[in-house]
Amino acid sequence: MSDYKQTRDAARMITSRFDKTLRNLTDNMLRNLTDDYEDEMVVVSLMRYYDLCLDNNDDSILEAIERVLEDYMCTADYNDWLLTRKGET
Repeated sequence: MSDYKQTRDAARMITSRFDKTLRNLTDNMLRNLTDDYEDEMVVVSLMRYYDLCLDNNDDSILEAIERVLEDYMCTADYNDWLLTRKGET
């Protein structure tokens, strides 16, 4: 086997590994962005639904929404939102 063929085969192996790694990284980044966008949609929708439910004074629904929002939001954002909802700010 010639040196040229060995070099070419080695380059092909490295390139294919790099391509596969890059593809996996890109897929993971896009999946994370999609997940973040979906989480944001859930949060905004639930906040709007919460405002609609305030008129009905149904505490069980409001508490359920608060629990779900707590899971989806970072702690600081959730606490700020909750304080504004409770009228403490």
